[in-house]
Amino acid sequence: MFGILGLGFLLGMQHALEADHIAAISCGVYQNTAVLDLDYAEDSEAETDANFVIAGNGNIVEIQATAERTPFSEDQFLTLLALARKGCEKLVGLQKMAVM
Repeated sequence: MFGILGLGFLLGMQHALEADHIAAISCGVYQNTAVLDLDYAEDSEAETDANFVIAGNGNIVEIQATAERTPFSEDQFLTLLALARKGCEKLVGLQKMAVM
């Protein structure tokens, strides 16, 4: 019993010490074009609005996407995801520079 608890403790400590960065960004489809980090005017008129939270290792933490006007395709979603990944990679890079 104590062996299992000890192993769990060690794994928990390892996870706690291996902190990862996290970033969030919005994307959307505005005038049939995928846009990163929509401004207010673009966001209020967007056909699709999506928010992505992505960890520094590329894993997805959260996605929320809404078809504001018309349903969007899987291809459009994948385009937004790729755009969000690029934006979050840049944000994580800036985070890493800030803590050095």
